[in-house]
Amino acid sequence: MNNRFSIRQVLAVLLAIPALYVTFVLYHSGNVLVALLMLVATCLGLFIYLSPTATTYRYLFPGFVGFGLFVIFPLVYTIFIGFTKYSSENLLPFDRAAALFRNDTFASANAASYKYKLYAQDDGTYILYLEDQKDPTRRFASDPFGLASVGKPKGPPPEPVKLNALQATDEVKGKALETPQIVRAKLLGPLRERQFVLPDDTILGMANLLSFTSRERLWTQNPDGSLTNKKDGSVIKPDFKQGFFVNDKGERVGVGFRTFSAFENYTRIFTDPRIQGPFFRIFLWTVAFSAISVFLTFAVGMLLSVILEQQDLRGRKLYRTLFILPYAVPGILSILILKGLFNQEFGAVNTLLRGIFGFAPEWNTNPWGARAMILLVNLWLGYPYMMLICTGMLQSIPSTIYEASAIDGSNKVRDFFDLTLPLVLPPMIPILISAFAFNFNNFNLIYLLTAGGPQMVGGNAGETDLLVNYTYKIAFLDSGTNYGLASAIATLLFILVGFLAWINLRVTGKKLKI
Repeated sequence: MNNRFSIRQVLAVLLAIPALYVTFVLYHSGNVLVALLMLVATCLGLFIYLSPTATTYRYLFPGFVGFGLFVIFPLVYTIFIGFTKYSSENLLPFDRAAALFRNDTFASANAASYKYKLYAQDDGTYILYLEDQKDPTRRFASDPFGLASVGKPKGPPPEPVKLNALQATDEVKGKALETPQIVRAKLLGPLRERQFVLPDDTILGMANLLSFTSRERLWTQNPDGSLTNKKDGSVIKPDFKQGFFVNDKGERVGVGFRTFSAFENYTRIFTDPRIQGPFFRIFLWTVAFSAISVFLTFAVGMLLSVILEQQDLRGRKLYRTLFILPYAVPGILSILILKGLFNQEFGAVNTLLRGIFGFAPEWNTNPWGARAMILLVNLWLGYPYMMLICTGMLQSIPSTIYEASAIDGSNKVRDFFDLTLPLVLPPMIPILISAFAFNFNNFNLIYLLTAGGPQMVGGNAGETDLLVNYTYKIAFLDSGTNYGLASAIATLLFILVGFLAWINLRVTGKKLKI
């Protein structure tokens, strides 16, 4: 027993060490709240697995952690983003946007110029050596530093690299790189992005391929949070409503930053004509598509399962295997194949219809034709699942009730509506509700089959877009790449699907006396 407890302690510590390291990294990167939650979860896990009084929760804890990590956290984060102004224009955190201004520099009036050499170290770091071009005795060298591309980091800009004064006898370790070597190694850009500071706090920046020059910070921060431009004396201040720094004229300056916008995104859904019109049309089509898809797949699946359960039907196993094939083929392949078959100009479906009836529907350019095609394809993909479920339920119904019904003079049609359907439908309700929720968010079908087309007049919305596809377009394809608005729509989707599922469960629960 003591050995088991010791092993449990060792395993708990081995798992806690990387968890605490991840917590430290999250905190260091500025995600304080996430780091706090991670710390609480780690401490709670240690208590549960080390305390003898918490034995009951040891098997539940991993499930709770997974549920919180993959369900609760994304949901809460999506809701939070829906209350912010977060888009391609307002992309950076406020601290990062302000830091960009504070790190802006300009060449000093009497700027000193320094020639440089870059020394490569064995561990992949570099040392920068500078020599004053007017006074060669003034020499400086940095400590080893990394030289990866700065780009657009999510956190604050890297700290300036400190330079130390060298004595006449001091030498710099490492291999000196020539300018062509620096260019070929793609170090020139990262070197230009970094700032360096002399012992007297003079800022240096790269002037050209061969030299550095002293620079001054362009902006000074005022006590009220505004910034003053040293060159022209202009003042800018943060406007948290717009998510931008603005000047005295109200003009935007620099990059935008994320800011809290309360219910602005939700209000925009219902008031902005560019969003309001498509949103309600797409919502009605989404509900209709989900309901019709569930009804058709259940009706066809139920009908086929009843037919294939007839004992006097020859080749039942062969027919059942053939009908299940659409379920066995990967859905993506089926959608792409059917997309080719329904091609408006060259597809096999229209070729057949022209040959028999002399006309061919406009599957791609007519909104109603595109919707009909989507429903037919979804029926093909969905009925095998319903058929399998209904078959299992039919096989659980005692045959004696049909025998008794036959004695009373009933027929197969009456048996279906009076016996089979009432017995199968109640336990199918939860499955039908889950199928409705799945189709409500059936992104792949629309994306691969029609991409939402045909296009509505104005905007990015399409006639066959579901709300989830419309959200995707707003978040990733719209010119504004508006993550806040997309998160608000996603939150509404969650509320709508949850509300409809709750209503269905309440109604069916009363009928079934659950």
